[in-house]
Amino acid sequence: MIAAILGWIGSILYLINHGYISSVKQWNPNIYYGGNLIAALSLVISSLMIFSSQAVVINGFWAFISILLIVKFEVAKIPFSKRVFYLGLIFILAWAAYIGFEYSVTSINFYTVLGWSSSYVFCLSYFLFCSKKLNDIKYLLFNAYAATALLPILWSQGNWPVFSLEVCWAVISVYGLYSRIEKVHLID
Repeated sequence: MIAAILGWIGSILYLINHGYISSVKQWNPNIYYGGNLIAALSLVISSLMIFSSQAVVINGFWAFISILLIVKFEVAKIPFSKRVFYLGLIFILAWAAYIGFEYSVTSINFYTVLGWSSSYVFCLSYFLFCSKKLNDIKYLLFNAYAATALLPILWSQGNWPVFSLEVCWAVISVYGLYSRIEKVHLID
């Protein structure tokens, strides 16, 4: 019962926060990172209680980055580039494709690798975005992918608060992406 309550609190707070950053152009970093920290810690505890590994890793990483940003640590100085992120993503997606062909795309093995690809994308796109190495459009695109890629493993684990969070997260990300792309003019 405690795991579910903490999970729902963290999920709702994350959704409010993600809606905030997706719809407000000039968002306040202290509100965003503070909200992410509280949501992440709630979901780490909740996911630990039900042994949902990918959710623990994602939210633990988000909590860590949020703490660094709240204490004004300059995460942009950490030497990690988009190139390394993209190469890692290609590797993980190739691994997922191999597992999908080897075991079937409906196997728990495939769902697990897909879930780890989501963990990778969620964590490192958040880091790159917070260090201003990834723009908001790419960040929202990666978030839409990561949220949907995590769904099969969360379903199989019965992690309903995080499953619901990811469905809503994907929708909010696509909405934010659409609203920003709609404002881009090729002629301007």
